[in-house]
Amino acid sequence: MALVALVHATQAPMAPAADAFATAMPDARLWNVLDDTLTAAAERAGGLTPELKARMRTLIGYAVDSGADAVLLTCSMYGPIATEVDHPVPVLPPDLALFEEVARLSPSRVLVLAPAEAGARDTADRLRVHLGSVEVEGCVVPGARDALAAGEIERAARLVTETARARDADVVVLGQFSLAPVADAVRANLDVPVLSAPHLAAQAIRTALGA
Repeated sequence: MALVALVHATQAPMAPAADAFATAMPDARLWNVLDDTLTAAAERAGGLTPELKARMRTLIGYAVDSGADAVLLTCSMYGPIATEVDHPVPVLPPDLALFEEVARLSPSRVLVLAPAEAGARDTADRLRVHLGSVEVEGCVVPGARDALAAGEIERAARLVTETARARDADVVVLGQFSLAPVADAVRANLDVPVLSAPHLAAQAIRTALGA
């Protein structure tokens, strides 16, 4: 039974990640490694500083050295650090599989939705590089973070849907793990593909482990 370390920069992705693995890799043992100050620190700094990157690398090293068979980062802003150092086990960013699925759909315009400005900007910037000439817009969903924190999934889904409808896109990307709980409701109310990272990331871990 594989031990998968989920490295979190905030508590919000923990439940969506667990739900995704329950479906995609139910036999995995999940280990939550959390530093819940990392996201707020990155937002205050306007991005990742060398010190913040070093803190994430330390968490990854701790997970690998402690016996994890694979490591998944769940914070999109810290995702690129997954590929900065070679490790003896798979260490994956949260949204590489998501980006690959977007590319497979060959859209002309992609809308990235997120609960916070830093996450929207970061995910949109990296997806734009991944896709090349495709137009990518990053957009904050006003009120979504507070609704999710209060457990008001229906309200959060409505806010996400309204924001998506106000823009013209071929594909809608829910840019952070924390938006995953609204994915099904948003899909039911939009006529374009709506992609969310956790399930795709869990499948990528399963593939990487040959499970």
